[in-house]
Amino acid sequence: MELRKAGSQLIIRLDSGDEIAASLRKACIEHHVQYAHFSGIGACRSAEISHFDTKEKKYHSKKLEGMLEIVSLSGNITTVDNEPFVHAHIALGLTDFTVLGGHLVRAEINPTCEIILSPLPMEVGRKLDEKSGLRLQRL
Repeated sequence: MELRKAGSQLIIRLDSGDEIAASLRKACIEHHVQYAHFSGIGACRSAEISHFDTKEKKYHSKKLEGMLEIVSLSGNITTVDNEPFVHAHIALGLTDFTVLGGHLVRAEINPTCEIILSPLPMEVGRKLDEKSGLRLQRL
């Protein structure tokens, strides 16, 4: 991972083998980011995406392997137990030009991913909401 500050923003380049969420957490810890928005593009060799079933109150996931184009990556950083929490959605282009997307569980980069992380000067935490079964933002 390479990182450069531009004002308050962090310009991040992930390299082959880097994992998106782990890299974002590391950058947030090193730069004391407690709340931010991010977006990115690139490619990965493997990914796991999921969607939340509101009736069952659980995530269903799908693992993908091969050359996957990151058509869109967006999300936010909040805190859970004073640690950075990455909430991201991703759209992945397959070699047949179809696109699959959902909640990002993990993705291993190959060859690169370019992310702009925009911190805001505040902290937003998350707390489990019993009704939905999700960790919702607490403003």
